[in-house]
Amino acid sequence: MTELRALWIDLVSASQTQLRVRLVAVAGALVFLLSFVAAGGGGWWSWGGMLLLGLGLALNPVTLLPVTFVLFGIASWWASAEGPWHWALLPATLGLLLVHAGTALAASVPPQAALPRSVIELYGVRVALVAALAILVWGLTGVVSGVATGAGGAVPGILGLTLLVAALAFYVRGTRSAVRRG
Repeated sequence: MTELRALWIDLVSASQTQLRVRLVAVAGALVFLLSFVAAGGGGWWSWGGMLLLGLGLALNPVTLLPVTFVLFGIASWWASAEGPWHWALLPATLGLLLVHAGTALAASVPPQAALPRSVIELYGVRVALVAALAILVWGLTGVVSGVATGAGGAVPGILGLTLLVAALAFYVRGTRSAVRRG
């Protein structure tokens, strides 16, 4: 019980940046959960388990809880979501990316310490790059799945590639402004 009290004290005394990255992790967990529901996966028990684990990320981002959430989410999706490809895979993947990034940043410094802006910017660039690659893989998978099954045609792939171009444009714009500041 004293461990839970210590975690609660860490949460209520956390710095503003620490609270923000913990909220990013929880938001990513909720995005994954909503995507899972939209894909027709799971039931009340798996949804409740994901919700509790997701909310627990704000309280305890430094242990195996983030890994438990990610593994439980992937296993639940694999076991109960429909088909090899679903449009909700993209927001689910990006949600898991936010869970990882938020908990990794939260675990990188003590809860009361502020995260350096340079670390947040570096993580932002890396997360944007991984998100762009995830969008590319999602789009290509949609094209291959659509061609193989005849459902949806090339529309999912075109949408995925459009999102990839938008993400890369955002990334290039951000790196150019970072070079000007540096």
